[in-house]
Amino acid sequence: MEKEKIRSTGKYLFFIAAGLLLGWLFFGGGDEGAQDHQETSLVVASEYTCSMHPQVRQDEPGDCPICGMELIPVSEEGDEQEDDPFIFAMQDRYSTWANVRTTRVEAMHSGASIRLTGKVAVNEREQRLVAAHFPGRIEALFADYTGRFVQRGERLATMYSPELMAAQQELIMASNTREDQPRLYESARNRLELFNLTESQIAGIEARGQATPTMDVYATQSGFLTERAVSEGDYVNTGQTLFTIAGLSTVWVELDAYESQISLIQTGQQAEVMVGAEPGSSYTGNVEFVDPFLNPRTRSARVRLTVSNRNNRLKPGMLVTASLTGDQNGQAILVIPETAVLWTGKRSVVYVKQARDQGFSFEFREIETGARMEEGYQVLTGLTEGEEVAVNGVFAIDAAAQLGGQFSMMAPPERISIPEAFKIELETLFNRYFDLKNALADDEPQTAARQAAQVLEQLEQIGEHALEGEHHMFWMEQYGEIRESLGSLMESEELDSQRVHFEPLSAAMIRTARTLGAIGQTWYVAYCPMVDGDRGAYWLSEFEQIINPYFGSMMLRCGEVRETIREGVGAGQMEEPREQAGHVH
Repeated sequence: MEKEKIRSTGKYLFFIAAGLLLGWLFFGGGDEGAQDHQETSLVVASEYTCSMHPQVRQDEPGDCPICGMELIPVSEEGDEQEDDPFIFAMQDRYSTWANVRTTRVEAMHSGASIRLTGKVAVNEREQRLVAAHFPGRIEALFADYTGRFVQRGERLATMYSPELMAAQQELIMASNTREDQPRLYESARNRLELFNLTESQIAGIEARGQATPTMDVYATQSGFLTERAVSEGDYVNTGQTLFTIAGLSTVWVELDAYESQISLIQTGQQAEVMVGAEPGSSYTGNVEFVDPFLNPRTRSARVRLTVSNRNNRLKPGMLVTASLTGDQNGQAILVIPETAVLWTGKRSVVYVKQARDQGFSFEFREIETGARMEEGYQVLTGLTEGEEVAVNGVFAIDAAAQLGGQFSMMAPPERISIPEAFKIELETLFNRYFDLKNALADDEPQTAARQAAQVLEQLEQIGEHALEGEHHMFWMEQYGEIRESLGSLMESEELDSQRVHFEPLSAAMIRTARTLGAIGQTWYVAYCPMVDGDRGAYWLSEFEQIINPYFGSMMLRCGEVRETIREGVGAGQMEEPREQAGHVH
């Protein structure tokens, strides 16, 4: 009994030792193993979800079982996100997983290449219609199928015509009396010429002295038969189309140019045409026509090139891509790759990379795009040269931002709608306010008083009842506060007194900007905590750099940006700008 107990205990000890040995072999605690695990954690998340269906959760990458979209990592607790809904903090492991890449916005000449798409078409100058010049019946048809090549002068059909026969008989009779009645003879000849008979055919009728009821129809040029409008036995009338012949020694390339691209296209502009059916080959041509009318359905205009068609390799109907090269001395424009753009309708979205203390973040930015260039899309508004935008992994960034409650392509900010006339006047009001702010920062009380008068003049031009609807009462309140503060500031001759009245003026301007949205640009709410015995005060700035209007040259850089107000995006509420830690002197 005792021996059996010892034997059982030995077995347990053996299994424990074996387990420890195997654990050490598989999960060795060396530094190298720990390092491998740390590297893996950068690219592997503990849980994945779908941006369109957040209820889907699984512990490994894959596709959504509902919509088929690729799953994205779920943010873990402790992931820091910005308070600003436009800013999304991208974790390193997510950027690696999504293969996020960025590029800088570049300035190029307006003469840079423009890429257009279109198709090959028949050159209408090389297209001929073969019509019936007299009524009759198709007796025999020789050009009996479309697509065949015919030579100039080749017989296409034979027509039977009683009228033609009668006209021949008139000529024969008139030729016998031509010396006595020359005018009758000339009239008979002219009638046959109107029937499109040649001089040799008419001379042959006179020589034979016998009329024929049939006449051959010949090709008027060499080319391909693109239409056969008759069959044997058909009756035709004068002027009816029988055949259509198209020469293809040169062809038209008809391109589609959108409204934003038309201003960059001029006649005579050189173009290089690439055909998908012939990889590696290209054709050259010049713009010879820009359609003066837009297609109302596609909102595009035709741009036409004439291209030499060597060996008839370009077939009408082929799809082509063309690069139009303009004047390289043109005005500089901003261009971004097309992969950087997410389309949302009238405006487009890009993600601009922002530097952070740890890692980086992406700013949701709505931009206005212009012409499609060879290098990407022209940027009209929303970006500046040198900014860095995401060009790969953009959808993953947008999906993660949506799950994090930030603004995204699927959940954009609600734009404030105000009349265009009011918007223009309000922008002028803000610009004059900025001039006043800068005068205070420059320690110039007289200039500040003059600028305040201009702000008041612009305010009165806008009027107290300029807005209707939901923002009517709000604007009336701000109008009264702005007017009162400006009046007090204009009466003050001392700089310190002017700065005291500048504070309530700035508060009203900030409320207006936050509710109605920045007009035409991005504005910044700055804060200095040392104003009025460390009570602190805010002001609105047109640029991010701190220029303190409350202290001027004494502490020009004292303050920090607390909030960003973007064009057309209002907060819809009149709360004070949020507090943030940190301060700069």
